[in-house]
Amino acid sequence: MDYELFLLSKVGNNSLSELLERFTTEYANKKASLSCNDEEIVIGSELFSLALEIEDISDIAFVRNHYNLDVNVCIRVQLFGSSFYQGLELLFKIMGRLIRHIDGNLLFLEDGSAQLLRIENGQLIVNNALDQYQEKYLTASLISLLDCPFIEKELSN
Repeated sequence: MDYELFLLSKVGNNSLSELLERFTTEYANKKASLSCNDEEIVIGSELFSLALEIEDISDIAFVRNHYNLDVNVCIRVQLFGSSFYQGLELLFKIMGRLIRHIDGNLLFLEDGSAQLLRIENGQLIVNNALDQYQEKYLTASLISLLDCPFIEKELSN
């Protein structure tokens, strides 16, 4: 399953990727990989990969316009099918920690358009208009891993 995580961060890409690598290593109890090229920085684990976009910022412009949210970082997330739920739990723990470090806007999309989570003006909003599949995995116990107060609200796509 593919997701995108958009952030408004004051931290540079290299520092952000190092944070993500450290959080992934700590929560997975196994060293995460980190590789860089001109287009992206990729943090990998057995459960998922996180690709921090460096070159292609078209997604960022789209999010700013379509979702009316100021962001400056795009991280593509790919969860691996055989370990989907474990990967999602690890991702939510990392996102919770990241939320406390960036102190800015956040948008978590499924398949490039379905808003699942959004932070705007310091308020975490969880989409309560989910399809059957999303309801199965976006549970209260998963959201609690973010360790952040939230409200539920319908978020448009």
